[in-house]
Amino acid sequence: MGAERNEIGPALDGLRVLDLTQVAAGPYSTMLLAFMGAEVIKVESCSRMDINRGRARPAPGDTRVYPGGEPGERPWNRAAHHVHRNINKLSVTLDLGAPRGKELFLDLARICDVLVENYRASVMDRLGLGYDAVSQANPQLIYVKISSQGDSGPERDYGSLGSTLEQTAGLASVTGYEGGPPLMTNETYPDPVVGILAFGALMAALRRRRATGRGCLVDLSQREVTSMLLGEAFLDYSANGRTAGTMGNRHRDMSPHGVYPCLGDDMWAAISVSAEDEWLGLCRCIGQPQLASDSRFQDLESRRRNQAELDQIISTWTLERDHYQVMHMLQAHGVPAGAVLKANETLADPHLEDRGFWDVVDHPEAGTYKQTTTPWILSKNPRLPAIAAAGLGEHNFQVFNGLLGLSPGEIDDLVESGIAGYTPSDGA
Repeated sequence: MGAERNEIGPALDGLRVLDLTQVAAGPYSTMLLAFMGAEVIKVESCSRMDINRGRARPAPGDTRVYPGGEPGERPWNRAAHHVHRNINKLSVTLDLGAPRGKELFLDLARICDVLVENYRASVMDRLGLGYDAVSQANPQLIYVKISSQGDSGPERDYGSLGSTLEQTAGLASVTGYEGGPPLMTNETYPDPVVGILAFGALMAALRRRRATGRGCLVDLSQREVTSMLLGEAFLDYSANGRTAGTMGNRHRDMSPHGVYPCLGDDMWAAISVSAEDEWLGLCRCIGQPQLASDSRFQDLESRRRNQAELDQIISTWTLERDHYQVMHMLQAHGVPAGAVLKANETLADPHLEDRGFWDVVDHPEAGTYKQTTTPWILSKNPRLPAIAAAGLGEHNFQVFNGLLGLSPGEIDDLVESGIAGYTPSDGA
């Protein structure tokens, strides 16, 4: 047989998604849907844009998120978070507080398969556009509700960011130096994890709809997602009464375990030894096989007791090599190790290039840049190339006319009345 031809389009081709997300968790989930071929219609209003677009008029000195530190004439179209998280999406504007805006939104919901939102739990209900209202308009629609604390419980209406979720979910209790205070990751760590799980939960809901013909509400709690990552810590306390604490870069069940200095300025490599064969491989790799029989390091507990001495021995070896060399040499001996890469190194990493993880985007206002794609590859279904994030309201005509059948005059009336538009309102 000859090579099988790839004749199947993107996996989610034909799926239409109504996107009311902002910040990171929600936009990340819909970005993944768009990469897999879904038609994602992002809805904002001119008075309340997605936070990722920044302010219509940035404060003096608040220019870090713009290419070259220059906000430009339309900063809302070139802010870094927007051009990264809203690629491959259509952009329309609607004032959901106006009766006509609500009406058009429900018209869109009637022709969509999925709605994703990540406001505070009660926001859409207050607008009269919660699950009950939308499912009445379209019983087949799957409504993905991503909220801080979930759609029930006494803290239902609490808001959060990734940095606060790390605290309430328990993550910060195990991050930080031994004996020190909790430390934030400063990377909104929970958000992309929430986004990926929202994507997965939606796939389950779509499978259910295929069997039943009906949509459902997906109630996803960002706090619960983050706590789920700490299952071992909760199990340890439940079973043994032990409370996990901070340990810096060390580990209870691995040794050596840490980040070690390498040749060059601020260059590092991470090494994690979880099994005896890995320990033997490390000893051989660094040219000190006798360490394997040294009474100080003969098993996990002894290595943990003498971790400081062991770290010094390893650091003496790593300091003579660059971080990539340390990684490759240790991996060749079966030892889990990784070079600590900065942004510029990650962007140029040959392994990621080989897998096609990066895509080059030419944005009309933000310039040319590298964009992440999806962290998976389907052998028979290609992901779409990255398409530049849209300007505010860029697809108003395409959606209102092409999908809802509004005339050019009716669309002009929407803009004239402020229900739709292409530029932020004063104060946005």
